Amino acid sequence: MGDRSALVTGATGFIASHLVPALLAGGWTVRASGRRPRPASLPAEVEYQPVDFVESPAGELRALTQGITHVFHLAGASSSKSSQEEMMRDNVEATERLLGACAGVERFVHMSSTSVYGEEVQLPSPVPEDVEARPSRGYGKAKYETEQVVWRHGDGGLPVVVLRPVSVHGPGAVKLVASVILDVAIERFMGLGTLAVPSPRVEQRLVDVDDLVGATLHLATHADAPGRAFNVASGVFPTNHEVAGILADHFGMTVALDDDPGCGPSHEEREEAWRAMRAEGMTGDILLTKERFRFMRKENRNNRLALDNLLGTGFALRHTDPSVEVVADAEWCRANRWIV
Repeated sequence: MGDRSALVTGATGFIASHLVPALLAGGWTVRASGRRPRPASLPAEVEYQPVDFVESPAGELRALTQGITHVFHLAGASSSKSSQEEMMRDNVEATERLLGACAGVERFVHMSSTSVYGEEVQLPSPVPEDVEARPSRGYGKAKYETEQVVWRHGDGGLPVVVLRPVSVHGPGAVKLVASVILDVAIERFMGLGTLAVPSPRVEQRLVDVDDLVGATLHLATHADAPGRAFNVASGVFPTNHEVAGILADHFGMTVALDDDPGCGPSHEEREEAWRAMRAEGMTGDILLTKERFRFMRKENRNNRLALDNLLGTGFALRHTDPSVEVVADAEWCRANRWIV
């Protein structure tokens, strides 16, 4: 596989931190780019180039893709840190400019999101990739418009593949499941033995980063992948109660369902405990959300997703037991002082 060379955009992000080592282990030559300075965690053998796909000259973008056989486009603005204008700029405009510099690459793999399906209009369940998407929030709309750019270049002859992962978790994640782990750790640090959880049941949809990376590498070289979109999820949909129970048990707590949606410690109490944990050596890597258990409260009528496209290529999911995967995330966070 030594003749395969990868460009990984968004190299300072969470998914890239797992994809780059996997590419190197597979014998790929790797070039990476991001808008921030070279991350210290990037392996020395990886060439790195800071770049802004909207502002950089076209010649600089062509140089970035020169000699590259496969582009893994992970870069883009997320909803947690960006305005709608920034999301459109750093997803839609940036992808258009990058694609314009990709003449001759063997495959362009674009990391999209299941947020393109939206939440307001009921779609078939499980949701297939060829359904008419109805994005309902800003991030989903930006991702949908970005996909249209990718498909247009695909129609022009570029071999493109689109992945639509659900919420990605795993070692090194700083939000979503990681924020829930932090919330539980905070309450255990406060001395609480009972974890109050809002009583409405909300299905969670997750995918372990190792499965996402595995699917990405698989589809990057699969003969039938170009021109298609692929949902990527674990296929298991635990409820918020189940996830809370897994973490409560791991932290030596018990779960109590509560009809009060605002149950549990206040933001001010949680933040005070968070500061005390920082004083004891905890890093501040994980995002502390103002709303307790924010990630587990997100209801989505289009929660269940079809995985026939992905599994039909012969790919096998390996991380499908949340009682194992979520605990592994918590143990990693503790080992790395992301929680105390």
